[in-house]
Amino acid sequence: MARASWLLAFASGCHQDGVATTQAWEGQATDGTASSEGTTGAALSSTSDSSGDTALDDTGSGGEYDGPISYPFDRVHSPITPFVAANLRAITSGGDGLANDVFMKVGASTEVSMSNLACFASPTAVDLGAHTELAATLERFLGGDALGTTPFDRSSLAAEVGRSAGWAVAGDPSPLVAEIEAISPSLALVHYGTNDMELGATPGTALPPFHDAMGELLDSLMARGIVPVVVAITRRGDDPAADRWVPVYNAAMLGMAQARQIPFLDAYLAIDPLPGHGLGADGLHLEADPDGACLLTDAGLQHGYNRRNLIQLEFLARSDRVLIDDDHLDELDSAWIPAEALGTTDAPVPIVALPFADARDTTEAASDEIDNYASCDATDESGPEVVYTLELADPRRVRIVALDRAGVDVDVHLLSGPTGADCVARHDTWIGTELEPGLHRIVVDTWSDGSIDYAGEYILLVLPCEADDPDCAPQ
Repeated sequence: MARASWLLAFASGCHQDGVATTQAWEGQATDGTASSEGTTGAALSSTSDSSGDTALDDTGSGGEYDGPISYPFDRVHSPITPFVAANLRAITSGGDGLANDVFMKVGASTEVSMSNLACFASPTAVDLGAHTELAATLERFLGGDALGTTPFDRSSLAAEVGRSAGWAVAGDPSPLVAEIEAISPSLALVHYGTNDMELGATPGTALPPFHDAMGELLDSLMARGIVPVVVAITRRGDDPAADRWVPVYNAAMLGMAQARQIPFLDAYLAIDPLPGHGLGADGLHLEADPDGACLLTDAGLQHGYNRRNLIQLEFLARSDRVLIDDDHLDELDSAWIPAEALGTTDAPVPIVALPFADARDTTEAASDEIDNYASCDATDESGPEVVYTLELADPRRVRIVALDRAGVDVDVHLLSGPTGADCVARHDTWIGTELEPGLHRIVVDTWSDGSIDYAGEYILLVLPCEADDPDCAPQ
Protein backbone atom coordinates (compact mmCIF):
# COMPACT_ATOMS: atom_id res chain seq x y z
CA MET A 1 0.00 0.00 0.00
CA ALA A 2 1.42 3.39 -0.98
CA ARG A 3 2.04 5.54 2.07
CA ALA A 4 -0.14 8.48 1.04
CA SER A 5 -2.94 6.23 -0.20
CA TRP A 6 -3.94 5.92 3.46
CA LEU A 7 -6.91 8.20 4.05
CA LEU A 8 -5.51 10.26 6.88
CA ALA A 9 -7.57 13.32 7.64
CA PHE A 10 -7.98 14.87 11.06
CA ALA A 11 -9.12 18.18 12.43
CA SER A 12 -9.64 19.26 16.01
CA GLY A 13 -9.41 22.17 18.38
CA CYS A 14 -12.12 24.54 17.19
CA HIS A 15 -15.10 26.01 19.06
CA GLN A 16 -18.43 26.48 17.34
CA ASP A 17 -17.93 30.22 17.41
CA GLY A 18 -15.16 29.74 14.86
CA VAL A 19 -12.25 30.54 17.16
CA ALA A 20 -9.43 28.03 16.87
CA THR A 21 -7.91 26.75 20.09
CA THR A 22 -5.22 24.35 21.23
CA GLN A 23 -5.28 21.89 24.09
CA ALA A 24 -3.52 23.15 27.23
CA TRP A 25 -0.90 20.95 28.86
CA GLU A 26 -2.97 20.75 32.04
CA GLY A 27 -5.74 19.09 30.02
CA GLN A 28 -3.55 16.13 29.17
CA ALA A 29 -3.09 12.81 30.87
CA THR A 30 0.45 11.62 31.61
CA ASP A 31 0.53 9.53 28.44
CA GLY A 32 -0.20 12.61 26.33
CA THR A 33 -3.83 11.93 25.53
CA ALA A 34 -6.36 14.71 25.98
CA SER A 35 -8.33 14.49 29.19
CA SER A 36 -12.11 14.61 29.29
CA GLU A 37 -12.21 18.07 30.85
CA GLY A 38 -10.13 19.73 28.17
CA THR A 39 -10.96 17.98 24.91
CA THR A 40 -12.01 20.19 22.01
CA GLY A 41 -13.09 19.32 18.50
CA ALA A 42 -16.37 21.01 17.64
CA ALA A 43 -17.45 21.28 14.04
CA LEU A 44 -16.95 24.46 12.07
CA SER A 45 -20.68 24.88 11.57
CA SER A 46 -23.84 23.22 12.78
CA THR A 47 -24.30 21.66 9.34
CA SER A 48 -20.85 20.09 9.11
CA ASP A 49 -21.01 16.30 8.84
CA SER A 50 -18.59 14.65 11.26
CA SER A 51 -20.26 11.25 11.19
CA GLY A 52 -17.25 9.78 9.41
CA ASP A 53 -15.05 10.28 12.48
CA THR A 54 -15.72 7.36 14.83
CA ALA A 55 -14.01 7.35 18.20
CA LEU A 56 -12.21 4.25 19.38
CA ASP A 57 -12.60 3.18 22.98
CA ASP A 58 -9.97 3.93 25.63
CA THR A 59 -7.90 0.85 24.80
CA GLY A 60 -7.67 1.72 21.13
CA SER A 61 -9.50 -1.49 20.22
CA GLY A 62 -13.01 -0.22 19.50
CA GLY A 63 -14.82 -1.60 16.50
CA GLU A 64 -13.14 -3.59 13.74
CA TYR A 65 -10.91 -0.80 12.46
CA ASP A 66 -7.22 -1.64 12.42
CA GLY A 67 -5.61 0.73 9.97
CA PRO A 68 -3.64 3.95 9.73
CA ILE A 69 -4.98 6.70 11.95
CA SER A 70 -5.32 10.44 11.91
CA TYR A 71 -3.13 12.51 14.22
CA PRO A 72 -4.95 15.04 16.40
CA PHE A 73 -3.72 18.56 17.00
CA ASP A 74 -4.61 18.50 20.69
CA ARG A 75 -2.20 15.85 22.01
CA VAL A 76 1.41 16.30 23.03
CA HIS A 77 2.08 12.67 22.06
CA SER A 78 0.60 11.38 18.81
CA PRO A 79 -1.46 8.23 19.42
CA ILE A 80 0.17 4.82 19.42
CA THR A 81 -2.65 2.49 18.41
CA PRO A 82 -2.25 -1.20 17.50
CA PHE A 83 -1.69 -0.22 13.86
CA VAL A 84 0.94 2.41 14.71
CA ALA A 85 2.62 -0.01 17.12
CA ALA A 86 2.81 -2.66 14.42
CA ASN A 87 4.25 -0.09 12.02
CA LEU A 88 6.97 0.93 14.49
CA ARG A 89 7.89 -2.70 15.08
CA ALA A 90 8.01 -3.26 11.33
CA ILE A 91 10.43 -0.34 10.97
CA THR A 92 12.78 -1.65 13.65
CA SER A 93 12.66 -5.16 12.18
CA GLY A 94 14.52 -3.74 9.20
CA GLY A 95 17.45 -2.60 11.32
CA ASP A 96 20.74 -4.46 11.51
CA GLY A 97 22.56 -4.49 14.83
CA LEU A 98 20.78 -1.43 16.22
CA ALA A 99 20.73 -0.91 19.99
CA ASN A 100 17.24 -0.77 21.51
CA ASP A 101 18.56 1.31 24.43
CA VAL A 102 20.20 4.01 22.29
CA PHE A 103 18.58 7.02 20.60
CA MET A 104 20.19 9.72 18.49
CA LYS A 105 19.65 13.48 18.49
CA VAL A 106 19.16 15.16 15.09
CA GLY A 107 18.79 18.91 14.93
CA ALA A 108 20.32 22.30 15.62
CA SER A 109 20.96 24.45 18.69
CA THR A 110 18.31 22.86 20.90
CA GLU A 111 19.74 19.39 20.33
CA VAL A 112 23.25 20.68 21.00
CA SER A 113 22.32 22.43 24.25
CA MET A 114 23.47 20.75 27.45
CA SER A 115 20.03 21.60 28.85
CA ASN A 116 18.49 19.16 26.39
CA LEU A 117 18.52 15.68 27.94
CA ALA A 118 22.23 15.72 28.90
CA CYS A 119 21.53 16.30 32.60
CA PHE A 120 19.78 12.93 32.84
CA ALA A 121 23.26 11.37 32.72
CA SER A 122 24.10 12.97 36.11
CA PRO A 123 22.01 11.29 38.84
CA THR A 124 22.46 14.18 41.26
CA ALA A 125 20.96 16.56 38.68
CA VAL A 126 17.73 14.56 38.27
CA ASP A 127 14.52 14.87 40.24
CA LEU A 128 11.60 13.07 38.63
CA GLY A 129 9.12 14.73 40.98
CA ALA A 130 5.74 13.06 40.58
CA HIS A 131 6.92 11.21 37.45
CA THR A 132 8.58 8.29 39.20
CA GLU A 133 6.98 5.89 36.73
CA LEU A 134 9.65 7.09 34.26
CA ALA A 135 12.53 5.87 36.43
CA ALA A 136 12.75 2.44 34.80
CA THR A 137 12.88 3.94 31.30
CA LEU A 138 15.53 6.44 32.38
CA GLU A 139 17.63 3.67 33.89
CA ARG A 140 17.34 1.52 30.77
CA PHE A 141 18.53 4.23 28.39
CA LEU A 142 21.28 5.29 30.81
CA GLY A 143 22.64 1.79 30.24
CA GLY A 144 22.80 2.37 26.48
CA ASP A 145 26.28 2.68 24.99
CA ALA A 146 26.52 5.65 22.62
CA LEU A 147 30.19 5.27 21.78
CA GLY A 148 31.39 5.37 25.38
CA THR A 149 28.74 7.66 26.79
CA THR A 150 24.96 7.60 27.27
CA PRO A 151 22.54 8.69 24.54
CA PHE A 152 21.45 11.51 26.85
CA ASP A 153 24.81 13.32 26.98
CA ARG A 154 26.17 12.14 23.63
CA SER A 155 27.38 15.01 21.39
CA SER A 156 25.62 14.03 18.17
CA LEU A 157 27.34 14.31 14.81
CA ALA A 158 23.87 15.01 13.39
CA ALA A 159 23.27 18.08 15.57
CA GLU A 160 24.97 21.43 15.06
CA VAL A 161 24.06 25.03 15.89
CA GLY A 162 22.40 26.93 13.05
CA ARG A 163 21.79 23.91 10.84
CA SER A 164 18.77 22.85 8.80
CA ALA A 165 17.22 19.55 7.76
CA GLY A 166 19.01 19.72 4.41
CA TRP A 167 22.39 19.83 6.15
CA ALA A 168 21.67 16.61 8.02
CA VAL A 169 21.26 14.58 4.80
CA ALA A 170 23.98 16.28 2.69
CA GLY A 171 27.46 14.93 2.06
CA ASP A 172 29.05 11.49 1.91
CA PRO A 173 28.67 10.41 4.55
CA SER A 174 26.02 12.85 5.68
CA PRO A 175 25.95 13.94 9.33
CA LEU A 176 22.90 11.70 9.73
CA VAL A 177 24.67 8.62 8.41
CA ALA A 178 27.85 9.41 10.34
CA GLU A 179 25.94 9.45 13.64
CA ILE A 180 24.02 6.29 12.77
CA GLU A 181 27.23 4.44 11.99
CA ALA A 182 28.83 5.73 15.19
CA ILE A 183 26.18 4.69 17.72
CA SER A 184 23.67 2.36 15.95
CA PRO A 185 20.50 3.85 17.48
CA SER A 186 17.00 2.41 17.18
CA LEU A 187 15.27 5.79 17.72
CA ALA A 188 15.97 9.31 16.46
CA LEU A 189 14.65 12.55 17.98
CA VAL A 190 14.39 14.90 14.97
CA HIS A 191 13.98 18.64 15.51
CA TYR A 192 14.24 21.06 12.59
CA GLY A 193 12.23 23.94 11.17
CA THR A 194 13.35 27.10 12.98
CA ASN A 195 16.49 27.63 10.92
CA ASP A 196 14.86 26.17 7.81
CA MET A 197 12.29 28.96 7.64
CA GLU A 198 15.16 31.44 7.23
CA LEU A 199 16.38 29.76 4.02
CA GLY A 200 13.85 31.42 1.71
CA ALA A 201 12.79 34.93 0.89
CA THR A 202 9.94 34.31 3.34
CA PRO A 203 9.04 31.39 5.61
CA GLY A 204 6.40 30.51 3.02
CA THR A 205 8.90 30.10 0.20
CA ALA A 206 11.18 28.12 2.51
CA LEU A 207 8.45 25.62 3.40
CA PRO A 208 8.58 23.37 0.26
CA PRO A 209 12.36 22.75 0.44
CA PHE A 210 12.00 22.09 4.17
CA HIS A 211 9.32 19.52 3.39
CA ASP A 212 11.64 17.90 0.81
CA ALA A 213 14.60 17.73 3.17
CA MET A 214 12.61 16.49 6.16
CA GLY A 215 10.94 13.87 4.01
CA GLU A 216 14.32 12.60 2.81
CA LEU A 217 15.64 12.60 6.38
CA LEU A 218 12.68 10.66 7.79
CA ASP A 219 12.66 8.15 4.96
CA SER A 220 16.42 7.60 5.33
CA LEU A 221 16.03 6.79 9.01
CA MET A 222 13.14 4.41 8.39
CA ALA A 223 15.03 2.64 5.61
CA ARG A 224 17.77 1.84 8.14
CA GLY A 225 15.35 0.46 10.70
CA ILE A 226 15.34 3.55 12.92
CA VAL A 227 12.08 5.03 14.22
CA PRO A 228 12.07 8.81 13.69
CA VAL A 229 10.34 10.95 16.31
CA VAL A 230 9.32 14.30 14.81
CA VAL A 231 9.57 17.07 17.42
CA ALA A 232 7.65 20.31 16.87
CA ILE A 233 9.33 23.71 17.05
CA THR A 234 8.42 26.37 19.60
CA ARG A 235 7.43 30.00 19.35
CA ARG A 236 9.55 32.59 17.47
CA GLY A 237 9.42 35.40 20.00
CA ASP A 238 12.33 37.03 18.20
CA ASP A 239 10.42 37.58 14.94
CA PRO A 240 6.63 38.18 14.79
CA ALA A 241 6.50 37.48 11.04
CA ALA A 242 8.26 34.14 11.45
CA ASP A 243 6.17 33.33 14.52
CA ARG A 244 3.00 33.36 12.40
CA TRP A 245 4.47 30.48 10.38
CA VAL A 246 5.38 28.29 13.36
CA PRO A 247 1.93 26.60 13.39
CA VAL A 248 2.24 25.95 9.66
CA TYR A 249 5.65 24.30 10.00
CA ASN A 250 4.40 22.24 12.93
CA ALA A 251 1.29 21.20 11.00
CA ALA A 252 3.52 20.17 8.09
CA MET A 253 5.61 18.05 10.43
CA LEU A 254 2.50 16.50 11.96
CA GLY A 255 1.35 15.70 8.43
CA MET A 256 4.71 14.14 7.55
CA ALA A 257 4.61 11.99 10.68
CA GLN A 258 0.97 11.07 10.06
CA ALA A 259 1.69 10.04 6.47
CA ARG A 260 4.36 7.64 7.75
CA GLN A 261 2.52 6.65 10.96
CA ILE A 262 5.55 7.53 13.06
CA PRO A 263 5.56 9.50 16.35
CA PHE A 264 4.97 13.24 16.50
CA LEU A 265 5.90 15.07 19.70
CA ASP A 266 4.17 18.44 20.01
CA ALA A 267 6.69 20.43 22.02
CA TYR A 268 4.86 23.64 21.10
CA LEU A 269 1.64 22.43 22.70
CA ALA A 270 3.49 21.32 25.84
CA ILE A 271 5.67 24.39 26.28
CA ASP A 272 3.74 27.39 24.97
CA PRO A 273 1.42 27.78 28.01
CA LEU A 274 4.45 28.27 30.29
CA PRO A 275 5.46 31.71 31.60
CA GLY A 276 7.14 33.60 28.76
CA HIS A 277 6.23 30.65 26.51
CA GLY A 278 9.19 28.79 28.00
CA LEU A 279 11.63 30.99 26.08
CA GLY A 280 14.83 32.68 27.18
CA ALA A 281 15.76 36.33 26.89
CA ASP A 282 16.40 36.09 23.13
CA GLY A 283 12.80 35.01 22.51
CA LEU A 284 14.05 32.09 20.41
CA HIS A 285 15.73 29.44 22.53
CA LEU A 286 14.21 27.69 25.51
CA GLU A 287 15.26 28.47 29.07
CA ALA A 288 15.81 26.06 31.95
CA ASP A 289 15.30 26.12 35.70
CA PRO A 290 18.43 27.77 37.16
CA ASP A 291 18.89 24.71 39.36
CA GLY A 292 18.83 22.30 36.44
CA ALA A 293 16.89 21.25 33.34
CA CYS A 294 16.21 17.72 34.62
CA LEU A 295 14.20 18.84 37.62
CA LEU A 296 10.76 17.49 36.77
CA THR A 297 9.15 18.94 39.86
CA ASP A 298 6.16 21.27 39.69
CA ALA A 299 8.50 24.25 39.93
CA GLY A 300 10.99 22.87 37.43
CA LEU A 301 8.31 22.15 34.88
CA GLN A 302 7.50 25.85 34.64
CA HIS A 303 10.62 26.15 32.44
CA GLY A 304 10.93 25.33 28.75
CA TYR A 305 13.81 22.85 28.71
CA ASN A 306 12.49 21.04 31.79
CA ARG A 307 9.11 20.54 30.15
CA ARG A 308 10.78 19.42 26.93
CA ASN A 309 12.92 16.92 28.81
CA LEU A 310 9.82 15.51 30.47
CA ILE A 311 7.92 14.90 27.25
CA GLN A 312 10.97 13.34 25.59
CA LEU A 313 11.42 10.96 28.53
CA GLU A 314 7.68 10.24 28.39
CA PHE A 315 8.07 9.33 24.72
CA LEU A 316 10.91 6.93 25.49
CA ALA A 317 8.64 5.22 28.02
CA ARG A 318 5.81 5.07 25.46
CA SER A 319 8.14 3.54 22.87
CA ASP A 320 9.13 0.85 25.36
CA ARG A 321 5.48 -0.20 25.55
CA VAL A 322 5.52 -1.36 21.94
CA LEU A 323 9.17 -1.98 21.07
CA ILE A 324 10.38 -3.65 24.26
CA ASP A 325 7.53 -4.85 26.47
CA ASP A 326 4.69 -6.53 24.56
CA ASP A 327 2.82 -7.06 27.83
CA HIS A 328 1.49 -3.50 27.55
CA LEU A 329 0.01 -3.70 24.06
CA ASP A 330 -3.47 -3.73 25.58
CA GLU A 331 -2.83 -0.26 27.01
CA LEU A 332 -2.43 1.52 23.70
CA ASP A 333 -4.03 4.84 22.87
CA SER A 334 -7.43 5.73 21.58
CA ALA A 335 -7.61 7.56 18.26
CA TRP A 336 -9.94 8.62 15.50
CA ILE A 337 -10.82 6.59 12.46
CA PRO A 338 -10.35 8.66 9.28
CA ALA A 339 -13.52 9.81 7.55
CA GLU A 340 -14.39 7.72 4.50
CA ALA A 341 -14.71 9.93 1.43
CA LEU A 342 -13.67 9.57 -2.20
CA GLY A 343 -12.47 13.12 -2.72
CA THR A 344 -14.64 13.69 -5.78
CA THR A 345 -17.00 16.56 -6.60
CA ASP A 346 -19.95 14.38 -5.58
CA ALA A 347 -18.21 12.84 -2.55
CA PRO A 348 -15.64 15.37 -1.32
CA VAL A 349 -13.49 14.99 1.76
CA PRO A 350 -15.14 17.06 4.53
CA ILE A 351 -12.98 19.42 6.57
CA VAL A 352 -15.03 19.36 9.75
CA ALA A 353 -12.75 21.47 11.97
CA LEU A 354 -9.46 23.35 11.95
CA PRO A 355 -6.53 22.79 11.99
CA PHE A 356 -6.69 20.04 9.35
CA ALA A 357 -4.08 17.71 7.87
CA ASP A 358 -4.49 15.11 5.14
CA ALA A 359 -1.97 12.89 3.32
CA ARG A 360 -2.86 11.34 -0.05
CA ASP A 361 -1.59 10.33 -3.46
CA THR A 362 -3.19 11.73 -6.61
CA THR A 363 -2.12 8.64 -8.59
CA GLU A 364 -4.88 6.92 -6.61
CA ALA A 365 -7.40 9.76 -6.80
CA ALA A 366 -10.98 8.84 -7.70
CA SER A 367 -11.55 12.08 -9.63
CA ASP A 368 -10.12 13.37 -12.91
CA GLU A 369 -12.83 15.78 -14.00
CA ILE A 370 -11.36 19.29 -13.67
CA ASP A 371 -8.66 20.04 -16.24
CA ASN A 372 -8.31 23.81 -15.98
CA TYR A 373 -9.18 26.74 -13.74
CA ALA A 374 -9.61 29.42 -16.36
CA SER A 375 -11.00 31.98 -13.96
CA CYS A 376 -7.65 31.85 -12.12
CA ASP A 377 -5.29 31.09 -15.04
CA ALA A 378 -4.88 28.70 -17.96
CA THR A 379 -2.48 26.24 -16.27
CA ASP A 380 -2.94 22.64 -17.45
CA GLU A 381 -4.28 20.70 -14.45
CA SER A 382 -5.51 17.72 -16.49
CA GLY A 383 -4.16 15.15 -14.06
CA PRO A 384 -6.24 13.57 -11.27
CA GLU A 385 -7.47 15.69 -8.35
CA VAL A 386 -8.82 15.38 -4.81
CA VAL A 387 -11.75 17.58 -3.76
CA TYR A 388 -12.37 18.84 -0.22
CA THR A 389 -15.18 20.94 1.27
CA LEU A 390 -14.98 23.44 4.10
CA GLU A 391 -18.20 24.88 5.53
CA LEU A 392 -17.95 27.93 7.77
CA ALA A 393 -20.52 29.47 10.06
CA ASP A 394 -18.50 32.68 10.44
CA PRO A 395 -15.87 34.59 8.43
CA ARG A 396 -12.47 33.02 8.88
CA ARG A 397 -8.93 33.87 7.78
CA VAL A 398 -7.19 30.69 6.69
CA ARG A 399 -3.97 29.44 5.17
CA ILE A 400 -4.33 26.49 2.76
CA VAL A 401 -1.11 24.62 2.01
CA ALA A 402 -0.31 21.75 -0.39
CA LEU A 403 3.15 20.19 -0.19
CA ASP A 404 4.61 17.66 -2.63
CA ARG A 405 8.09 16.30 -3.31
CA ALA A 406 10.46 15.83 -6.24
CA GLY A 407 8.79 14.30 -9.29
CA VAL A 408 5.32 15.37 -8.14
CA ASP A 409 3.59 18.63 -9.08
CA VAL A 410 0.23 19.29 -7.49
CA ASP A 411 -1.33 22.72 -7.01
CA VAL A 412 -3.97 23.99 -4.62
CA HIS A 413 -7.16 25.71 -5.76
CA LEU A 414 -9.94 27.47 -3.87
CA LEU A 415 -13.38 27.27 -5.52
CA SER A 416 -16.72 28.90 -4.80
CA GLY A 417 -18.57 26.18 -6.73
CA PRO A 418 -18.10 22.69 -8.21
CA THR A 419 -16.26 23.53 -11.45
CA GLY A 420 -12.94 24.99 -12.49
CA ALA A 421 -14.79 28.09 -13.67
CA ASP A 422 -15.59 28.75 -10.00
CA CYS A 423 -11.91 29.16 -9.06
CA VAL A 424 -11.23 32.20 -6.88
CA ALA A 425 -7.56 31.54 -6.02
CA ARG A 426 -4.77 29.08 -6.81
CA HIS A 427 -1.08 28.61 -6.04
CA ASP A 428 1.73 26.08 -6.35
CA THR A 429 1.99 25.82 -2.57
CA TRP A 430 -0.28 27.98 -0.44
CA ILE A 431 -3.20 30.37 -0.41
CA GLY A 432 -3.88 32.86 2.38
CA THR A 433 -7.27 34.52 2.40
CA GLU A 434 -10.38 35.39 4.36
CA LEU A 435 -13.37 33.16 3.67
CA GLU A 436 -16.98 34.23 4.08
CA PRO A 437 -19.57 32.02 5.79
CA GLY A 438 -20.81 29.20 3.58
CA LEU A 439 -19.48 26.24 1.64
CA HIS A 440 -16.03 26.39 0.04
CA ARG A 441 -14.22 23.82 -2.08
CA ILE A 442 -10.50 23.15 -2.02
CA VAL A 443 -9.03 21.10 -4.86
CA VAL A 444 -5.54 19.59 -4.98
CA ASP A 445 -5.00 18.98 -8.68
CA THR A 446 -2.16 17.46 -10.70
CA TRP A 447 -0.24 19.57 -13.18
CA SER A 448 0.41 18.12 -16.63
CA ASP A 449 2.89 19.16 -19.30
CA GLY A 450 0.56 17.81 -21.96
CA SER A 451 2.05 14.33 -22.07
CA ILE A 452 2.91 13.49 -18.45
CA ASP A 453 0.72 13.93 -15.40
CA TYR A 454 2.96 14.71 -12.41
CA ALA A 455 0.78 12.88 -9.91
CA GLY A 456 1.93 11.56 -6.53
CA GLU A 457 2.00 12.00 -2.78
CA TYR A 458 1.08 15.26 -1.08
CA ILE A 459 0.04 16.75 2.24
CA LEU A 460 -2.81 19.24 2.50
CA LEU A 461 -2.99 21.59 5.50
CA VAL A 462 -5.74 24.05 6.34
CA LEU A 463 -5.07 26.30 9.33
CA PRO A 464 -6.71 29.35 10.88
CA CYS A 465 -4.71 32.57 10.67
CA GLU A 466 -4.39 35.26 13.30
CA ALA A 467 -6.66 38.23 12.64
CA ASP A 468 -3.72 40.55 11.94
CA ASP A 469 -1.80 38.14 9.67
CA PRO A 470 -1.14 40.10 6.45
CA ASP A 471 -0.55 36.86 4.52
CA CYS A 472 -4.19 35.93 5.08
CA ALA A 473 -5.81 39.23 4.16
CA PRO A 474 -9.04 39.17 2.13
CA GLN A 475 -8.50 38.49 -1.57
